[in-house]
Amino acid sequence: MHRQDLQTNSDSTETESFNQSNLNSGEIINSEIDQRFPERLSKEHINTLPILSFEGKIHLITESKDVSEAIKILRQESVLGFDTETRPTFKKGDQYSVSLLQLSTREEAFLFRLNYLGLPEELASLLADPDILKVGVAILDDIRALQKLRKFDAEGFVELSNIGSDLGIVTCGLRNLAAIFFGVRISKKEQLTNWERPDLNSSQCLYA
Repeated sequence: MHRQDLQTNSDSTETESFNQSNLNSGEIINSEIDQRFPERLSKEHINTLPILSFEGKIHLITESKDVSEAIKILRQESVLGFDTETRPTFKKGDQYSVSLLQLSTREEAFLFRLNYLGLPEELASLLADPDILKVGVAILDDIRALQKLRKFDAEGFVELSNIGSDLGIVTCGLRNLAAIFFGVRISKKEQLTNWERPDLNSSQCLYA
């Protein structure tokens, strides 16, 4: 299994090259996979698929005292799902910090509300651990946003769109990959909602 470190240097005098080539790609896949996948699926076809719904436990972490226990559970895993959410902007020039970090196992999802927590040192340490893979789609901007909250070297990250490209898939967004690999549809209804609201609703938690 090949892993490649992904790092940025926050010193303005020295900027690390930061692009898709920094992320792990298809080498993470078992070399015996020889199935052929379609290059893309039409929106019409994807809209006929059942909506994906996470059936495990969802933990919303808002207070610092709950972070350590969550990290303890996450560190028992070798692979984690990774994603972030940021409050959308509808006015030119407006910009918000990342609001939420999602790390998930097969059975549990942990939603860290960074607009309340910041990026705790324990969490940054997990994101810098090369022995725990963090898997997601379009994760470069997510990592950059997190590094604005706290400096850390991002290691052990796997970009799923690179894997899709290696398998001949042309449209490698999360929605298309989920449809191709698992035959499910990811709803984007909550994507443009306010991720900094005091109480996230159940639909937002499921989307995240």
